[in-house]
Amino acid sequence: MTKSVYEFWLSQGKDKLRFPVLPEKIDVTNNMGNETVKVAQFGEVTFINDPNAKTISFSSYFPKKYSPLTEYKGFPSPENAIATIERWIKNKKPVRFLVTGTKINLNCSIEAFTHSEGQKDIGDRDFDITLKEYKTVSPRKIKQKKKTKKKRPSKSAPKVYTVKKGDTLWHIAGRFYGNSLQWRKIWNANKKAMIKRSKRNIRQPGHWIFPGQKLKIPQ
Repeated sequence: MTKSVYEFWLSQGKDKLRFPVLPEKIDVTNNMGNETVKVAQFGEVTFINDPNAKTISFSSYFPKKYSPLTEYKGFPSPENAIATIERWIKNKKPVRFLVTGTKINLNCSIEAFTHSEGQKDIGDRDFDITLKEYKTVSPRKIKQKKKTKKKRPSKSAPKVYTVKKGDTLWHIAGRFYGNSLQWRKIWNANKKAMIKRSKRNIRQPGHWIFPGQKLKIPQ
């Protein structure tokens, strides 16, 4: 009897299992997951969603002995094959399902696995298995722009004015600011130096300035 070109494999890491007997059929469903909602005056409205994961199911049996129905020799005993699948289920990790000669090559979760005494020969074990496509989800990375420290505008260095005979802070403020009432800016910028030059500036702020004295004119 010519063997099939198809090979059914299930694996988890380096641990692999090739099914000895091919199933008569394999069911692959791909539920679109569309939602239908009843809306007053419009009837049913359908919202088309992204396709859901594929579901694959098939039935076969693990034979005790080699026969014309088995695909290869040296296959595992029914007990070992069942123990392998149950171990994979306990590991809570996806398995790889591959069918050679087809496009079926998926990471899957084992959704259901049942087995019973075989109906053909003593020692065989019938089984049903349902697999569901396993899609890994990784959080989307959002690139955040690095916050750049805004450079504070550097204050321009104050101008220096040399006092002339007859000058007052009132007149100097009018000359530089266009407003004589701004004389206190000059006073605050030069207070220490002006008091040091004449203590009389303590009682009469900015009143006592002298020719040749250098004053800072803040901007």
